[in-house]
Amino acid sequence: MQVVHLISKTGVKTAAGKLWTIPLINAAIGGLVCALAALALTAAANGHAWKNLAPLIFTGVLLIIAGLFGARAGIIGTVLAGMIFASFLFNPMGNIQVADESARGNLGWMMLIGIGFSFLFAPPTSGIRRH
Repeated sequence: MQVVHLISKTGVKTAAGKLWTIPLINAAIGGLVCALAALALTAAANGHAWKNLAPLIFTGVLLIIAGLFGARAGIIGTVLAGMIFASFLFNPMGNIQVADESARGNLGWMMLIGIGFSFLFAPPTSGIRRH
């Protein structure tokens, strides 16, 4: 029965085709893209006066990722980006505690918008792999 499942109309699926059937692969890819984008924005904003606004700017990236890769990717990406911003952008460095009240507030808004909009507006599955 399992052999029949792996055979499609065009024949046996390739290894790459089997990889895309693994659950949560789109969420992992979307989360990784968010993490890399958060690291890039952290490097760009570090030392600038607008670094406290970086989480709010990043919400656009989160919404795009959630729309492309699904709600799970948006949630995972939001949590990873929040941890990256808290650890590497805001003082004290290397710790997820944020000393600046403005930065903490903006980080909280990013988390609220990213997770909330992922649940509300993103498709439950990836937009890239939907059939």
